[in-house]
Amino acid sequence: MTSAPTAFAPFAPFAASSRETRRRLHRHPELSGVEHSTREVLVKELQSMGFTPQTSDDHAGVVVVWDGAGEGPCIALRADMDALPLREESGVPWASERDGVMHACGHDGHMAVLLGVARWLSESGRRFPGPVKLIFQPAEESGLGAPAMIRDGVLQNPEVSAVFALHGWPELPPGTLSIPDRAIMAAVDNFDIELKGVGGHGAMPHLARDPVVAAAALIAAAQTLVSRRASPLDAAVLTFGHVAAGKTYNVIPEKVILKGTLRTLNPALRDVLRADFETLLASTAAAHGIASSIDWVEACPATLNDPDMAALAREGVSAALGAACLRTAPPSMGGEDFAYFLHERPGAYFWLGLGMERGGLHNPRFDFNDEAIATGIAAFAGIVERFFQNS
Repeated sequence: MTSAPTAFAPFAPFAASSRETRRRLHRHPELSGVEHSTREVLVKELQSMGFTPQTSDDHAGVVVVWDGAGEGPCIALRADMDALPLREESGVPWASERDGVMHACGHDGHMAVLLGVARWLSESGRRFPGPVKLIFQPAEESGLGAPAMIRDGVLQNPEVSAVFALHGWPELPPGTLSIPDRAIMAAVDNFDIELKGVGGHGAMPHLARDPVVAAAALIAAAQTLVSRRASPLDAAVLTFGHVAAGKTYNVIPEKVILKGTLRTLNPALRDVLRADFETLLASTAAAHGIASSIDWVEACPATLNDPDMAALAREGVSAALGAACLRTAPPSMGGEDFAYFLHERPGAYFWLGLGMERGGLHNPRFDFNDEAIATGIAAFAGIVERFFQNS
């Protein structure tokens, strides 16, 4: 990789300090909504740098503002805080000390990067035309954290003009990044379905109305929504992750419970597939003489970058790290509640290369690649510089 001559050197001390904090956070992970110890660590770190952290009784998030030298616009940078309900098997010395909870999605690394940015601002003393707001957000995995902080006014006082975030990405080599113009992560719609028929003896199905057969027909037919209702060039996924019915061999149960998820990148296609799925459900139930109901849980919309902000981010990253660090990577059908921020303000979300040596995301053997911390700090710094150059 060819990078700017001083790309990493100014950020090495900040990355080293952040690495130790990252490992401390990794040892003590917390699930969505209960990131109280994590908040304490962040508050103390930020206070030691001279910041005055803002907290709330409504969530576990932390916000700090680096004041600008003038009345220019405000840029916000965000990192998520929560861990996953997973037993760690990485074997690293700083492995989770909380059984059944681990940072398997790299949020410890995201916090470390943003702490490095805070230290860069504090120790450099650099003042930009407007303020820089750093947002440490809880409950990303539940999809509840971003909406909670937005309701709490995180995008005001000072008013945020643009917002950026990153995610460690094992599929990309260390030292590289990918910043797409538009879609980067999918909308997530989860569903709960009940099919209710008439139970009976397994040897006398004609006297029953079998919801199991209806469920099988629905599961098979639902796959045609993706293969025949969506364009082959427009990504969509429909997965059934839970099927529950009956308890023994020879009893037709009265009901079947189904749970699953619909993922889309295109908001218009999201609406079409949801409506078509509900029609298919009602029709299948009617054909089998049973009743049906569905409850949708909208976890998050698609994460859609603003093309102008994505271009700005690529320019800033190129200036900081060299254009050769940029890669093109496909979007993910996973979900991300940073989408709510992008619904409120223009901005961009991007991948930070980690390499696969430490495993993939949501894997019990995953550990964030500390070598990527300096790259992340430099990327954010370059974006901040370019934002104020363009403002």
